[in-house]
Amino acid sequence: MAIPRVFISSTFYDLRQVRNNIGDFIKMLGYEPVMHERSGVAYSQSTPLENDCYHELASCDIVVCIIGNHFGSKSLENDLSITMNEIKKAIKNKKKVYVFVSNDVYTEHRTYLLNKDTGTFKSAYTDDIRIHEFIAELNDTVK
Repeated sequence: MAIPRVFISSTFYDLRQVRNNIGDFIKMLGYEPVMHERSGVAYSQSTPLENDCYHELASCDIVVCIIGNHFGSKSLENDLSITMNEIKKAIKNKKKVYVFVSNDVYTEHRTYLLNKDTGTFKSAYTDDIRIHEFIAELNDTVK
């Protein structure tokens, strides 16, 4: 039986330690963590880095997503971050997806939901309102 491959999706610099801890835990379970910083993503020079991530994600069995305070790198495909696109692709391809949201962002998200239609909501814990918009979309899409 093949070892399950677990793709870890998140922003990198701000969540480096969390990614590392999750990667170690996944390895301890006997699964293969797929993380770009552990040479888990095969990069090519002929395509953008994010496409290499999407390609690797397609070969994984499980996706773990960590949503924190930072938007991360904007995708070349649309107005979302690469992490957001990874999760959307994983859901579309019916991957088993586990999403973890930073506690302060999750708490603030309830305030966002109450005030999103006012047009005056200012986030204290995220650097981009699209993080809250994405969490709301996930909540509406995946139940």
